[in-house]
Amino acid sequence: MASMKRVTLKNGRVVYRIVISLGYDSQGHKLVKNLSYSVNQSSTAREQEREALKYAMDLEDRLKYGREPAGANLLFNDFARKWLEGERENLAAGTYVGYEQLLRSKILPYFKTYRIAHVRTSDIEAFYKMLCREYSPGTIKRYANVLNRIFGTARRWELITENPCQGARKPKKLQEGSQLRYFTPQQALVFLKSLDMSYGRNSRKNLQEGFRCREQEAGEYFGDRRVPIQYRVFFSLSLFCGFRKGETLALCWEDIDFEEREISVSKAIGRTGHGFGYKEPKNRASMRKVPFPESLIPLLTEYRDQYNQWKREPGRDWQGSGNLFVRRDGTLMGQSTAYQYFVSHLKRYNRWVKECPEEAAEKGLTVLPEIPLHGLRHSCATLLNYLEVNIVDISKYLGHASCSTTMNIYTHSFEEQKRAASDRLNEFLCGAIEKGQGI
Repeated sequence: MASMKRVTLKNGRVVYRIVISLGYDSQGHKLVKNLSYSVNQSSTAREQEREALKYAMDLEDRLKYGREPAGANLLFNDFARKWLEGERENLAAGTYVGYEQLLRSKILPYFKTYRIAHVRTSDIEAFYKMLCREYSPGTIKRYANVLNRIFGTARRWELITENPCQGARKPKKLQEGSQLRYFTPQQALVFLKSLDMSYGRNSRKNLQEGFRCREQEAGEYFGDRRVPIQYRVFFSLSLFCGFRKGETLALCWEDIDFEEREISVSKAIGRTGHGFGYKEPKNRASMRKVPFPESLIPLLTEYRDQYNQWKREPGRDWQGSGNLFVRRDGTLMGQSTAYQYFVSHLKRYNRWVKECPEEAAEKGLTVLPEIPLHGLRHSCATLLNYLEVNIVDISKYLGHASCSTTMNIYTHSFEEQKRAASDRLNEFLCGAIEKGQGI
């Protein structure tokens, strides 16, 4: 029978050292199997002992009478690196680099002492709890996705008998904070109004129109100034057309058809094998033509006139190639510039609402949630659903690979619309019954 010893490691984690006797070889030497098993750290000592004993007995049966998993002696680190290298051809350059960073930063250091076949669901849950102390829900989801893919591949290759990520529960804090952050249709209208506002002299930084907003300077400015026009265009396109940030950054003037009122998306800006630059959109469905409302034409026309004036200014060494969103010399806008300005704009606007409540109430303006820039894309989807656009058209509008992707992302929003549809159906049926009409 297997023997066990309870051991508390320096980091406080409890494991059991298990020794399984496998008989003797032809020369009379004793054959043993030594391993460490990490139990559920939140269980009582008695529950941990029972868990370890069950694992030891099951493993002993497999070793003596069945087949040991092929990955029983394979270190997690070795398999994870092999998995990532094998995925290189299947992943976009930016995704590959992102996975590599996630592995290197937290996953490999945490699981470095584990063998791939010995990682339990409780270990995955303990890893999630550790991440909660320093990372946002969105980042933790990225870690969870990588782990699930690693163990899913190990299961497919029959290195393990089950994927420990499948039953792992994410911490309650993560579950509560994992909802999408976006503007409701009413908040979207308030946001558009905020882009046309002028702010007074209680602001602290003096930024020149449009271009001198560096990433570290994308805060408040001094004096009565409106939001620079290229940011108004950037945010309006993100909200009305649901573009991803990389798609918006890659837009050129030649992509805009003013007569047909549509914008062609054929490329994106993102991480490539050589740093940041142009790349293909996220998937085949992302290459699309997106119509834009007629109300945007005056704003785009104004921006085009201003853009041409910038190009003609004397003494300027213009290096642009037709991109909509650029720096002072015409080169492509920085990766985080629009995000930084968006965050600072929401903070500046909300502070104004709180400092001038009477004027804000008179104009119908309220405090806005401080959502991320990508939240404008989510706001677009929510607005389309609110306007009862069907799911197929929303999916095509956003450039999703399938309708199921759209449904999975926006389940919460769509559930609200289902309830609204049910209320309208109830009103119709009740009204018909009261009037004595047949159905």
